Amino acid sequence: MALQPHITPTAPTMLSDKRRTLVMHVMEDPPGRYSWRIVVEEHCGGADCDSTIESSMHYASMAEAEAACWACGNGMLDLPRTAGGHTSPSSRHH
Repeated sequence: MALQPHITPTAPTMLSDKRRTLVMHVMEDPPGRYSWRIVVEEHCGGADCDSTIESSMHYASMAEAEAACWACGNGMLDLPRTAGGHTSPSSRHH
């Protein structure tokens, strides 16, 4: 899914469990409005298992949007989970 030209994404972070990896993006939609998107990468061996979840609201700060994104992502995963730092497309594995 292509980003709209006026939205500035931050570097994504990852959160994983045995079944899926979440690639979490916080985006700034100027002036000063933030939202988030989670790309869910299922560990089923096929790209057709991936999906995207987007926030339905905007937040006044990046920290609020990031907290809401992490809360949504944490609720989707089973234990044990691992957290990754910033990712790039070349460092992600399916």
